[in-house]
Amino acid sequence: MRPVTRTPAPRGRHARPPSAVSVHLARLVGDPRRRRLVLAGAGTASAAVLAAAVLLPGGGSGAPAPRATVAAHTDASAAPEPVTDPDEVPDALPYLKTKDPEGTIVKHVTEIRRSGLFLRVYTDLGESDENSKPAVSLCEWSTQYLRDGGDEEPRVFVHGKSNDNGSVVLANKQSDEDDCEVGETR
Repeated sequence: MRPVTRTPAPRGRHARPPSAVSVHLARLVGDPRRRRLVLAGAGTASAAVLAAAVLLPGGGSGAPAPRATVAAHTDASAAPEPVTDPDEVPDALPYLKTKDPEGTIVKHVTEIRRSGLFLRVYTDLGESDENSKPAVSLCEWSTQYLRDGGDEEPRVFVHGKSNDNGSVVLANKQSDEDDCEVGETR
């Protein structure tokens, strides 16, 4: 004679029949004593895995613990590397200073950045300084800086402050024929 097995309670007239897996699981943990035993075993196994991950170096993988790795690479005398902006051009300003030893023109530079193919020199000069000696000189020197760096077609914009229109262009070189002066824009 075949033993009587317990199947999950019916779920309604139009419900799908239970899957073979759910029937098997119901048989395994159907008895309340067995359910407690299964839950206790699962809890113990989870606690053992968690303890191994926390206590063993590298989570049991044989690799050094993360703190040990960091400590091994940390030197108290070494300063952290600064986060650099890929658009910054840190060696451009020192180059421009070699062209202007007195610093009368370079003192106007506030920032130098790459913008795609262009080098942009931002200054504290005003809108009225369009085509001024400082603006044109900065454009010419920046063009030479790019050429010395291997750029065959240097493109430079020298920007000044504007009251209402962002950074106005005071001088630029957009092609090889350009002379760094901007045309009449008004």
